[in-house]
Amino acid sequence: MESSILFDDNDVQAMRELMGRIASRSTIVDFDEQILLSSTRETTRIWKQDNKIVGFAFMDEYNNLWFDTETEFPLLDELETEIIEWGVLCRKRRIVEISADTTLDCTCNADNSRRISTLEKHGFILEPVRSLQYSRPLNKQIAEQPLPAGFSIRCVKGRDEAWQLVALHRAAFGTNNMTIEYRLAMMSTPQYIQEMDLVAVAPNNELAAFCVCGFDDPEKKIGTTDPIGTHPSYLGIGLGKAITSAGLIALKNAGANTARLGTSSENIAMQRLAIALGFVCVSEKLWFSKAVS
Repeated sequence: MESSILFDDNDVQAMRELMGRIASRSTIVDFDEQILLSSTRETTRIWKQDNKIVGFAFMDEYNNLWFDTETEFPLLDELETEIIEWGVLCRKRRIVEISADTTLDCTCNADNSRRISTLEKHGFILEPVRSLQYSRPLNKQIAEQPLPAGFSIRCVKGRDEAWQLVALHRAAFGTNNMTIEYRLAMMSTPQYIQEMDLVAVAPNNELAAFCVCGFDDPEKKIGTTDPIGTHPSYLGIGLGKAITSAGLIALKNAGANTARLGTSSENIAMQRLAIALGFVCVSEKLWFSKAVS
């Protein structure tokens, strides 16, 4: 088994194919966004056996370790141990470069008992926050939600509007997690559809809400409406419902039969919005953290 931090476009495609073979819950769309970031590429490592990728890992900007492996690989325990040790090494290097919190975080599906056991064996501790996955069939009627007077919904104008979209995202979530580089990466993936990247516009032409729609599968039958957010100045007037229902209608018209969205267990407002629009929670991911020094 060999590992390398150097990879090319063929290796990136092989990573996608690995995720497809194991039905990874880390969606290929998320992967394609991350792999375009320079910070992600600097912490990406691949493992090969007989010149075939059997696993890969990277640490994102927020110190989350993401990895996928061939589940039938004979040396799976050894492989995943190497991956976690690689993640710890990346985290230690970042601690030296940037003085910040000292945990390495990782997520896995709640029903993945093997991965949970692996993380716990390597000192990861379960955190209270969870990532919730909601789903809604699109064969049921989708009620078009009314917009407040003077508001409109349109698709984004293009890459030149990225800085405004980043400002809106940061305001909506109260964090600086969205960056220009990441927003441009979202708009550069093969799956990105500009016509489904929706924003609500206020009467004063300020961007007031957003809903990024797309597809989660090559057949374009599973649509996504995620992320969704509203500027704090425009909360409580129905923009979230209006823009999400517009996204659902767009996905249905494009041939999708199911829509999905994800949110945090701490985001009660988004959970209520999802339920109000006919979504049900179908799965959850657990988060784990490991102290690194």
